[in-house]
Amino acid sequence: MLSCSRLLVGRAVPSRREAVHLPYIKPAHLPIIPSTTIRLSTHSTSAAQAVEDTADVTSDTPSKSAVFHQLERVTELQSRVSRENSKIGKQMIIAQYPDLRELLEYIYDPNLRTNLTFGSLLRYLDSSSRKTAPGGPPSSDIIELFEELSKKQITGNEAKDVVYGFLVVNDVLDDQRLLFTFGRLLDRNLTAGFGANTLKRVIWPSDSPTNKTSNSAENTGLKDKKVPARSISKQSTSPSALSHNTGKTPIHPQSATLDKFEVALGKSLEPPFEPLFQDGSQWYASRKLDGVRCITFLDFLVPSPSNTESASSTQPLELVSVHFVSRTGKPFTSLTKLEEQLQHLSMLPQLKGWLDVDPLIVETRPEGVIKRLVLDGEVCVMRPKTPEELHAAQARDDGSLADTMWIANDNYTEDFQSTVSLIKRSGATIQHLSYFIFDVLSYSELNAKKSLPAQEGLGKKFGKRIEDIRSLGKWLNGYLDELGVKEKMVRDLKQIKVSDAEVEEMVERAAREGWEGIILRKDEGYKGKRSTDIRKFKKWLDSEYTVRSLDTSSMRLSVDGVFGEYEALANVWIEHDGHPVSVGSGFTAEQRIRYARHPEQIVGKMITVEYFSESESMERDRKGKGKKSLRFPRVKVVWEEGRRGI
Repeated sequence: MLSCSRLLVGRAVPSRREAVHLPYIKPAHLPIIPSTTIRLSTHSTSAAQAVEDTADVTSDTPSKSAVFHQLERVTELQSRVSRENSKIGKQMIIAQYPDLRELLEYIYDPNLRTNLTFGSLLRYLDSSSRKTAPGGPPSSDIIELFEELSKKQITGNEAKDVVYGFLVVNDVLDDQRLLFTFGRLLDRNLTAGFGANTLKRVIWPSDSPTNKTSNSAENTGLKDKKVPARSISKQSTSPSALSHNTGKTPIHPQSATLDKFEVALGKSLEPPFEPLFQDGSQWYASRKLDGVRCITFLDFLVPSPSNTESASSTQPLELVSVHFVSRTGKPFTSLTKLEEQLQHLSMLPQLKGWLDVDPLIVETRPEGVIKRLVLDGEVCVMRPKTPEELHAAQARDDGSLADTMWIANDNYTEDFQSTVSLIKRSGATIQHLSYFIFDVLSYSELNAKKSLPAQEGLGKKFGKRIEDIRSLGKWLNGYLDELGVKEKMVRDLKQIKVSDAEVEEMVERAAREGWEGIILRKDEGYKGKRSTDIRKFKKWLDSEYTVRSLDTSSMRLSVDGVFGEYEALANVWIEHDGHPVSVGSGFTAEQRIRYARHPEQIVGKMITVEYFSESESMERDRKGKGKKSLRFPRVKVVWEEGRRGI
């Protein structure tokens, strides 16, 4: 196929409204695409330069573009890596392609969403729709094109037209290999047996190019980075001061350490729900989030009364440090953007009053004491809802409590896989992050793992703590509004007082519309352990299991849109209640092929399994009891890096 620039040889560059007509010559085995019109804008020097750069006008055989050669390199790399089994071998091969480093790290950025699949692009190319590339010079490279798609600067058929024009200008449609390599990049799935974990361990040559995009390894966490230790005190003079943050849970000097960390956890709930209300208890319901539990320690300097200027109630307190930890006490270091927003809480009007009633001192300084406020919540990486999800979550205007609990006009929903992947990374940039706070606590109560009603100002029941949550969130987001911050990370998790009949209604709707579930919290004081004061109902339950073994079989799988016969993982075996259970659903085609070739990557590893309910088989054990199994089990997450720690 002739390139655009060759068609322009010997004539003036077309004006903005002129069109260059490119008859399309169909490559073998590709969809038939009708003749199209490519519009090249020349209203600026860059447009003319783009035309000049696409070919050598003095040669009979035009030179190929940089994009064409880059795709050739990616195709070659993919072919070589797919033939290598060892991780070290793969890393050594990848290191021989430093010119692809920026592109690979961009593609493997977990935040990237191109909002266009290769399958839909091929269907569009095969359709009878007229293909017209919009005016203006085409994107200079793949990253620039994907940035336009990712930011939704172009969408729908316009996006497909732009991609088509990009492929035409760079002669990619003439080469089926390169077209499908481009498709794998578009789908962020090179299927070459390596991913972000392998990529970040590659030792690049010293003369490798410096990453220039905002999505480079420096920002995505693909390169290993050492984060400097952060002290809880900038100028500690007390021997009892907290030690530097060495990656372990912060420790309080005069009390039990937090290494054996415990927080409030709930127990599963099944109908009927009437027993919850028989003793007159009050319960609050909220939707169950599909994110990662995150406890936040905010340490403030409370000036001593003798320091009259600093002790003024109108002066904001100094925020000394912020720590984020998981429900098991493991630190999170990837929430810097959340920290930037939470730092404004030093000016929260209620803050000093909350800290004053807490007797527990983290550290003593000459100018005052360090006290700690604790936020308990869930971090969720959000993704745009699909049209089906938007329809399912739409408001019913039925006046029900369930309708008020669900945020129908929210265009985003939780992305559990991305949350798990990103929150463990140091230096990762997390987009569309939300922090849903469901408790505000004193450090004394968190440390004691229970409510302290004997202490004046402490021992609040959950209903009162909800008021604290709402006032904190309302003040913070109002302050961020004044600063012009558009994307606010602290979100309101609706907590609604319910009766047993209303719980039945919520459960029914949760099951019907595919909610993650609902959480019920009793109107009682804090309990820092698993208790019946928190009950959770899920349509799908989940638990962690260790993979004992696996079975393989010959399977017909679709890889890159092409079906073939592969020796693949058929199922894994786990142990539930002492009985073996087979789990075969939930794996991708890539995982099935890879685990069949490298069983050590999953056998002995922990997996999260979702299931509808527990079942009892007709087969009896030695005690005459039916053997326990799981109904409709499916794999949700494979924890290849070890045991789940979040």
